Amino acid sequence: MIESVFRWYVVVLSWLAFVALFVLSPAIGSIGSIAAVMLTLLVSPVAFLPGSWKVLRAQPAMLLFLSIFASITICFIATQRTPGDVLFATNFLGLLLAPVVYLLASRRAGPQTIALVSGLLVLGTLVGALTGSYDVFVQHLGRAIGWGQGGNLMARSVVLIGFLSFSGVFAVSSRWRWLYLLGPALALYTLYLTGTRGVFIAVPVLGLILVWALMRELRASRLWYAAGIAAVFVAIGAVAIVSPRFLALGSVFEQVALNASNVADGATSQRLYMWDAGIHTFIKSPLIGFGWANFTEASLPYGIYFYHNDFLDMAVAAGSIGIICWLGTIAAPILGVLMMPADRFFEPANLLRADPQRQPADLRHHRHDARLRPADDAARLLHRNHARRLP
Repeated sequence: MIESVFRWYVVVLSWLAFVALFVLSPAIGSIGSIAAVMLTLLVSPVAFLPGSWKVLRAQPAMLLFLSIFASITICFIATQRTPGDVLFATNFLGLLLAPVVYLLASRRAGPQTIALVSGLLVLGTLVGALTGSYDVFVQHLGRAIGWGQGGNLMARSVVLIGFLSFSGVFAVSSRWRWLYLLGPALALYTLYLTGTRGVFIAVPVLGLILVWALMRELRASRLWYAAGIAAVFVAIGAVAIVSPRFLALGSVFEQVALNASNVADGATSQRLYMWDAGIHTFIKSPLIGFGWANFTEASLPYGIYFYHNDFLDMAVAAGSIGIICWLGTIAAPILGVLMMPADRFFEPANLLRADPQRQPADLRHHRHDARLRPADDAARLLHRNHARRLP
């Protein structure tokens, strides 16, 4: 009885955390992240269940996240002026709780979970699009800003969520799977409403990755690859033409390349000043930084209170250790994916899918069945039945 109640307690709170993070964040920004962290804290006892540590030890990304959190906390302890200064490490609780999320997700690994999460991500982009439309067309604001956030944070959230939602296309075989393409489309619409140029720069890279993944899934010819790439740049050009802010990026890049000290664009000039100020502040304490509690004070000589740049924020707050931690948060997911058991979602295990003629006939016959099985079952099917027969 107690075990059953605890299981439902964990399931309900876990999905509430996913909803807060994936669905509500485009509208309420960091409030959604804070809610997700608090809900995850409530289910954190799962990390102490028998066998949990064994699972975590097999996934270096989780160990890296824990190490990063510990390193940041140690830096804040070393730079604290009052005992409460170290509490600023709670800003990075997401790193400490990442293993909890991993343990919860690993219990339900497979296409169904990917499809459900991708569905929540699409819903999140819809929430972002509706919120942005309300800001621009109802409140007549100059740009979409959401609630409790600004246009920049809103754009960063919705674009990432939108392109991640595309994962659902690979998790199901139904013709309805193409509805997951609404995620990137709604994300780009919301991005247009926010007018955030910094995030717009990332769109070509994300678009090319999406095209590459889609063409591999469809086993398309090289001609379709070229058509997909062309479509990405045509879409970007069309958005840039209808948005003066995005169109001005070409001129900004030209000015920065020729003479960064004489950039006419006000926002870009301010960012360059912040970059220069951040580098000079970092040099004053290059090893462990100034601590998050003293961040604003360290910036005062330059007339600013933050650097509008995650890299510089970490460099000033925790020095070189902070830079390493920042790089670690980028490397950890990549390392984690590479260390996961190969299944049909893992590219090195699926190279043959790019050329159906090189696959054994019975492997092609079982492809549809593999879509409906958990990912590890699909991997075993590939390994046990066909591995020895590959050329």
